[in-house]
Amino acid sequence: MKKTISGLAALAIILGSLAGCSGSSGSSGSSGSGAAPSGSDAGSSSASATEPSSNFNKEGMPIVNEKVELSVFQYCRDADEIPWDNLWYYQNLEEQTNVHVKLDVVIDSDWDTKLNLMFASGEYNDIIMSKKTVDYEEHGVNQGIYIPLDDLIDQYMPTYKERVAQDPSLVRGLIASDGKTYTLGGIGAANIHCGNMDFINRTWLNNLNLEKPKTLDELTEVLRAFKAQDANGNGDPNDEIPFETTFDDFYKMSLSFFGIPENGNLWVSIDDDAKVRLNANMDAYRKALEWMHMIYSEGLVEQEVLTIDGNASSDKIKSGLAGFMPRWRLLNHSIDEVKDDFELLIPVNAEGYQAKIPTTMEVASPVVTITNQCKYPEIAARWLDKQLETQTAFEMYYGPENVTWFYNENGKVELKDGGDRESVKYCPGVNTQFYGNAEWYFSVFEVPDFRLEKAAYDDQYEEAGVFEKYSYEYFTKLVTISTEENSQLNLIKTDLTSLIKENISNAILNGVTDASWETFQNNLKNAQSEKYVELYQTILDRYLANA
Repeated sequence: MKKTISGLAALAIILGSLAGCSGSSGSSGSSGSGAAPSGSDAGSSSASATEPSSNFNKEGMPIVNEKVELSVFQYCRDADEIPWDNLWYYQNLEEQTNVHVKLDVVIDSDWDTKLNLMFASGEYNDIIMSKKTVDYEEHGVNQGIYIPLDDLIDQYMPTYKERVAQDPSLVRGLIASDGKTYTLGGIGAANIHCGNMDFINRTWLNNLNLEKPKTLDELTEVLRAFKAQDANGNGDPNDEIPFETTFDDFYKMSLSFFGIPENGNLWVSIDDDAKVRLNANMDAYRKALEWMHMIYSEGLVEQEVLTIDGNASSDKIKSGLAGFMPRWRLLNHSIDEVKDDFELLIPVNAEGYQAKIPTTMEVASPVVTITNQCKYPEIAARWLDKQLETQTAFEMYYGPENVTWFYNENGKVELKDGGDRESVKYCPGVNTQFYGNAEWYFSVFEVPDFRLEKAAYDDQYEEAGVFEKYSYEYFTKLVTISTEENSQLNLIKTDLTSLIKENISNAILNGVTDASWETFQNNLKNAQSEKYVELYQTILDRYLANA
């Protein structure tokens, strides 16, 4: 399900390699809960319609005098193994606020299914903590499941209100078509505008007296040399994997060399003239597929590329078998054993093309909603706002002060060695809310080396001109998409996703012929690809006309 107004895929601040969560549901913190009603009616669409009860404290701690329970439909990344039951963070937060939280934890791969089942049941958690999509146009404006938050923010969320006021443009995309706000935003402003980047094994290049490639032809020859010779110097000339990658990264990286910024999500991109195009219609797309088949057939890329997962791929990299790879960064990214062998490679250009990669935008993502069945919306608002205060925010990301992080001599938060990895024992980390706009974030946080590393790489990519002019995230973070438009887009996208991924897989294995290419293009047309592009063009034109 795609959100309509801003479709924001959360730009979670990657403050470390948090290892993760279990897919189980459960309660965190102490077990007690009270039934002290706030006075707000369950199901009310106006959270400020009634006055809170005497149990509620508008300022200071605790938030309530007698314990109250809130239930949270909580997102968790698939690979994470966070011990959600009795997690230190929520126990500590409960001691301060007197608010007990019951967490219903849902992993990423189950999120859409279980969220829809919850909506269908008619029984909702008080709070939905999402790092996926938030369809607040449908579930807020149209159905009233999410309540408007404007009055709650104004009355009970001073930290969020102050943070947003530092740069109101960051939350512009969170305003629904009725002018109201149904979701709290999340952001980690870190001067980072892309995902995985290209890295090449400098040690292997030196071993074979090779220069760093600058074009796709040169990269191809380097990969061939990596395969043909004992590039890793272990005496076995047959164990090298010239290009180690997973399926998604393989086709995205390959397409980028031919000037196609494929995000693997919407299947469209925006050219420099603000024209929407289906990437799979482009002539360069076929050439990229042909190159993918060529290096696969020559054994230059991971031979299990269609099925290998990220963990297995990382294991091969750590074993010293990889010559070229995609990676978010090198430091603190689970490949410490070989990180010093690699260095950044600017995406190379295929002949006649300028490399382009999909880029992200540092604007707020929709992360938190409060449902109409929440009996204590003002308590929920204060509880959420408490977590945005500097001390609590970093406890939420890293755990206890002086265990994984500390305040340095400049009064800034600084991580201890290994703090980002140890924090998984104590807190939810990237799976929950964080509002770190640039003005606040850089004033309170001593940015660690691995964050500076990624930002420096980002600067090199920007200087090389590989970022797309109009990010695909215009469609997921800025534009307004009506419920009807969203429904049509989602129906078409389901078919396109199946067609495109199947075609990429077949092309890698079997190559591309005139007949197979023509069949692919006809199938795309029959799947209403032209209507899909037209819809997105209409949506973009409408936004740009009013921007």
